[in-house]
Amino acid sequence: MENSQPIQSKNKYLLISFGFIVFFQLIASLYVDELQYLLPITAAAVFNISLFGLIHYGKINQKIISWLIILGSNIYILSLLFVNADFPYLFFLFFPIIMSLIYSDKYLQLTMLSVTTIEMTILLRLLGPYFHPIRDAKMVIHFSFLFVIVMLLLFILTVKIGPQMKKLLIEKEVMSVTLSSKEGYLDLLFEHSHDSIAVFNLDQKLLAVNPAFEEMYGWKKEECIGKSIQLTPPSQFEEIAERQKYLLQGRSFKNIRSKEIRKNGTIFEAETTVAPIYDKNNKIVALSLITRDITEKLQAERLRIEAIKLNAIGEIAATVAHEVRNPMTSVNGFVQLMNEDPENPYRMYTEIMESEIERINLIANEFLILSKPNIKKRKELDVENIIIEVISLFEEELKHRQIECSLYLAEYQTTVFGNEESLKQVFINLMRNSMEAVRDGGNITFFNSIVNNMLSITLSDNGHGMDEETYKQLFLPFFTTKDGATGLGLVITKKIVLDHGGNIEFNGYRKIGAELIVKLPIYSSNKYQDFMKINER
Repeated sequence: MENSQPIQSKNKYLLISFGFIVFFQLIASLYVDELQYLLPITAAAVFNISLFGLIHYGKINQKIISWLIILGSNIYILSLLFVNADFPYLFFLFFPIIMSLIYSDKYLQLTMLSVTTIEMTILLRLLGPYFHPIRDAKMVIHFSFLFVIVMLLLFILTVKIGPQMKKLLIEKEVMSVTLSSKEGYLDLLFEHSHDSIAVFNLDQKLLAVNPAFEEMYGWKKEECIGKSIQLTPPSQFEEIAERQKYLLQGRSFKNIRSKEIRKNGTIFEAETTVAPIYDKNNKIVALSLITRDITEKLQAERLRIEAIKLNAIGEIAATVAHEVRNPMTSVNGFVQLMNEDPENPYRMYTEIMESEIERINLIANEFLILSKPNIKKRKELDVENIIIEVISLFEEELKHRQIECSLYLAEYQTTVFGNEESLKQVFINLMRNSMEAVRDGGNITFFNSIVNNMLSITLSDNGHGMDEETYKQLFLPFFTTKDGATGLGLVITKKIVLDHGGNIEFNGYRKIGAELIVKLPIYSSNKYQDFMKINER
């Protein structure tokens, strides 16, 4: 069985041919004054137009229409015979049989052969005496010659041209389906791509954007189509203008690291691919921009590098701590003996030496903590309970200094998988830093929330804050702004958080006080925990 598209094309071809024949017969009948043919010709014209309409607008099977065309042509020739019984019209009864060969449908061909045979038998037996005699024998020769020619042409059409036509029609259908599929796939790719896609004309005005563009840049489609909008910070204008020149020359740029700017003015790191779009004449008509936000990728890369650095520092720190502590143990013992001697003439110096040795031991101990934070003994923990315990440790100092410390619990209860003592050390270090930063009567706030399956703990205060230079060096080993500190507290804190699969970062845009965010992966959660607020003073 043939596909519907080739059958439809053949139906159109036969209907158009049939329509021309009916039209010329109608004109001829008017001019030769044979009005008796007007009724069957008019009926054939109406039938032809109706089938043409069904092909274009109806939902009827094309195979049924092909049968209607062949049977209709047969009935039309029969009606002409009944109107005027001319002997030559008997030859035209074979035409529907020949026409059926075009469809390569053996059932249709056998049906028409059977129908025509029955019709010829009935016509010759019942209506034979009524056929007009042929006075001119040449007419028979002419009609016979015409019949042979038509048969030969239809044979060539069916045997030679027919299969080629069928092949071409099938190829056309396959190409049509392929093109429509490609267009569909392209539409799906454009609409559902996670990367931002934008198309610009040569005047830098937007022609099309996908939903990812709207989400990434913050511009709505109706706001930016037909307009030229700023997608890069001013610092990159010169680079963009230079790239534009090369684009108009046909050059493409793939995975360029750049900074992009959103509608609200925030800047983010991105990888962009820019390429020209050509028309069928190989002329550049537009430019495409594909943007991928790599902020999280770069952040993950930075965390990986920082973890490697911290591990390296930890290994060095462990070696140094052991090498320093061993000789310092002996030195500390002798100094203590000298301080216990009441006749020691250098007591003032040996006491200074003892205090400095204690400081060296403190640094060595922090080195050991940095090298091997105690996270091997892990279990499921409620971090919010740990924060409450840490706040309780500072309760007396909070009351004495009249500092208000507020804890806002997350939307629902969650747990993390980690070491309780290590995480407690993290929040003790952070709480101590905030206590030292705020003045009496100040505020410290813990605000917990669930973000992308992570427990996000935001610690903020209204203390003296920090300048940009301090902010950039916060997690550098031995960097400190406090007298007597080792500069390893935040380094140890960060390593513990990273070892738990989390992250810690400061908000460098805060104008008053300081704000840092600790994120830890959630192990389990209970979404039915009510939102609460606990105030500790």
